[in-house]
Amino acid sequence: MKKLILASAMAALLAGCGGSGSSSSPSIPSKTGWLDGQIQQISHSQQSLRVNGHQLDATHADINYRGETIPFADLSNGMRAQFDVADNKISEMKLDPSLVGEVSEVSGNKFTVNGIELEFNGLAGIRKGDWVMVTTYPNADGGHEVASVSKIDPIARVEIEGRVSGLTSSEFNLGTLRVDYSNADVDDRDELENGAWVEVYGDFYDNNNFKAYEVEVEDDADFDDFEIEGMVTWVNSDYTLFELNGRLRIEIDDDTEFDDGRRSDLTSGRWVEVEVEFRQGRLVAEEIDFEDGGDYDRGREFEVEGRAQYRNNQLSINDIVIDTDGRTEWDDGLRPSNIDGQWVEIEGKYINSRFVAFEIEKEDRDDDIELEGPVNNNSLWGYQAGDNSLRKYEGRWVDLDCDFEGNKLYDCDD
Repeated sequence: MKKLILASAMAALLAGCGGSGSSSSPSIPSKTGWLDGQIQQISHSQQSLRVNGHQLDATHADINYRGETIPFADLSNGMRAQFDVADNKISEMKLDPSLVGEVSEVSGNKFTVNGIELEFNGLAGIRKGDWVMVTTYPNADGGHEVASVSKIDPIARVEIEGRVSGLTSSEFNLGTLRVDYSNADVDDRDELENGAWVEVYGDFYDNNNFKAYEVEVEDDADFDDFEIEGMVTWVNSDYTLFELNGRLRIEIDDDTEFDDGRRSDLTSGRWVEVEVEFRQGRLVAEEIDFEDGGDYDRGREFEVEGRAQYRNNQLSINDIVIDTDGRTEWDDGLRPSNIDGQWVEIEGKYINSRFVAFEIEKEDRDDDIELEGPVNNNSLWGYQAGDNSLRKYEGRWVDLDCDFEGNKLYDCDD
């Protein structure tokens, strides 16, 4: 995995750098606080590991998953966890896998857990019927990149996490999985809404259906004063709001500091470490540290301007439906009750064959327009080209500037 390779290479480089004219070892900066990130460079013999660039001592750490003690010997590089650290010593480590369950299929580097097919190069020793703990991170295009697969003893309940959609009083979707939570113990039930990030524990039944016994709704306040690492999965156009790991929305303000990069470098696919603070109901970035190079994928982001239609609780532009949920940012006083007929700009991501709005704001209608999305039949976002400038982009996902006359596009260029 790119981030693990980069971290290892950086560590090797730092290890090889000695002070000029001195044989003394450099002092190790002391770290205290809560960290959220990957285990790296684990040493089972020394019971030490590296997280977010910090070398930590886990000799006396309480290591657990949902209250169950986990031996240090069962940890592996790539696992995600939350760490309570004082002076580089871990007092508690809470494992935070993406999936826990039984492997139903294995074929080469591909395997299936909880109905989700994944790919990982380190599957040696993993067989059908094994129980595993899997850590994944989202790709910028909406897929999953596996960081770790660890064999564990069978446990009572399967775990799966993700963002809620299609919520009813008894069911909701996590991707293509339908979850029945009618008899579940729901933590923060008032916060369970479309767009909420949840961890669900339960059992499968009848193919792709899932019976939940417990649902934990993620609360941004739990990340107050955390240092979190992960992948940027969305950024708004004015660089004031971004999404980390497909789950946390984090604001940027004038006091946010940037290390090894600038605000404009914050782009989908970048790997970053972020120090956050919870203020007035929102997570705000105090510092953003860029961790990787410039080769990254923007992913399936979209941007559109147009006359909003709002009918039967459904938003659309040019009859193209755009979903909203509890995490959609409604700016400039816009609400479902007053958006119909307004000229707006909408930014978001294409997820599971749905356009999902992340931010909606008012916009002036001009004679030029910026659109990002798929080109089909010489048309982009329902606007037909009045010339042939879209022809060369046919079938592609593009980000274009176009002249805008009436409801037609001209001279579109990237």
